[in-house]
Amino acid sequence: MRVLLIAYWFPPAGGIAVQRAISLAKYLPQFGCDVHVLAPSNPPSPVPDSSLLAQLPAPVQVHRVWAPMPPAKLRKGLWNLISDGKKAGQPQAQGKPTPQTSAHKGSALSGLVRRVLSPDPEVVWVPMATARAKKIVRKHSIDAVVVTAPPFSAFLIGNALKRTMPHLRLISDFRDEWLRFFLSTFDFQKSPSIRKRAEAIERSTVELSDAVVTVTPSLVKELRERYADQAANKFVYIPNGYDPSLFTNFLPRKHEGSKIVVTYVGTVYSATSPRAYFGGLDALPEEVRNRFETRFVGRIADDREFLESRPDVKVVGYVSQGEAFRWMEETDYLLLTMSDPTAVTGKIYEYLATGKPILAFSPLDGEVAHTLEETKAGWCLDPTNVGAIRDRLMRMAADPAAAQLQPNQKAIQGYNRIGLAKKFASIILGEGNPIEARAVTGVINDPISTPD
Repeated sequence: MRVLLIAYWFPPAGGIAVQRAISLAKYLPQFGCDVHVLAPSNPPSPVPDSSLLAQLPAPVQVHRVWAPMPPAKLRKGLWNLISDGKKAGQPQAQGKPTPQTSAHKGSALSGLVRRVLSPDPEVVWVPMATARAKKIVRKHSIDAVVVTAPPFSAFLIGNALKRTMPHLRLISDFRDEWLRFFLSTFDFQKSPSIRKRAEAIERSTVELSDAVVTVTPSLVKELRERYADQAANKFVYIPNGYDPSLFTNFLPRKHEGSKIVVTYVGTVYSATSPRAYFGGLDALPEEVRNRFETRFVGRIADDREFLESRPDVKVVGYVSQGEAFRWMEETDYLLLTMSDPTAVTGKIYEYLATGKPILAFSPLDGEVAHTLEETKAGWCLDPTNVGAIRDRLMRMAADPAAAQLQPNQKAIQGYNRIGLAKKFASIILGEGNPIEARAVTGVINDPISTPD
């Protein structure tokens, strides 16, 4: 089966966003798939990690198309300038617009930019990528196309291919919920024009796709209800996971010093704010609170000033994947936060693979809580319950040895990316829906496992 994987975020871009695509490119060839990848030649990633390219097997062919996007820092600066009406609120030189006038112009300009770059700024890559994708399909006799998003504008490429080449099997992979979560979480997406465009694209994507894959059972349920006119078995749950090959040399070790070290790995943004954790920490007696050191390894998109102002926080910043593992090797606990009950942050699966206790802050009826209940690998605390958070931290401080868990290794192995690629291959090959969603049936009838 000749497969074209379309992924805007792909190495040399780094971070959690590329992990699903690179794992599919890495392991699908083991299950009867001849893999081609279409990705930007210049991904404007704020966290590049070219070392990830070494994971790709030799037969995988990566096709690159230039993306007309500025670097991430420049793009963010330009958007701040546009959306804030800069420099609104600062002293104005004689003859310059007043702050109110600047803000009004900024608002009008940001609205125009949103309408042009809809449904997301990465849409500027779509025309060139679509033309190149058609050439790849014809030249290499591609049988199936997998599009993974976000950015959700990538679905436009798969939709165009399906319309002009209906023989293609189209699999659309939603790594995040779009209409409810994504559009309300990220500043650029908060626009009526973008929502209208997103609703139209998502419906077309679902209708044109032979299979729609999502990463949690809750999202399967949500999409089935939203598109009740579509066959229920079109919607498939295949979670994110961890790559076992990356943990071959993982060596848990004691850190230097007497502190209780809690480490957060990944990006901090509004939906993953750690403020609930610090609320519980600040409720502790001073002598107990001073025993904790919290480390942040990764990009901080929000809450930077708050984190850097705390003497009990060490901000490491973004590092390569290998170096991030070294930080996890010497931590006592791994910190995870997620405000959306239907989402599971991708980092949780690598956390599971480390064997380190996970301290999570997420709704108790959500997917993070379900995952930790299933794997017995940590605790999920209600972010609004300061008392429960304080009590858990007090227990950790009183006797860290007693806080160690007995994880369910069989459940954790179910998130092995090799086994997940095998399930994905069955969808690509058209062998039906291999997994029934927990949120729909109450259990996963066919547990994900590593290959025989």
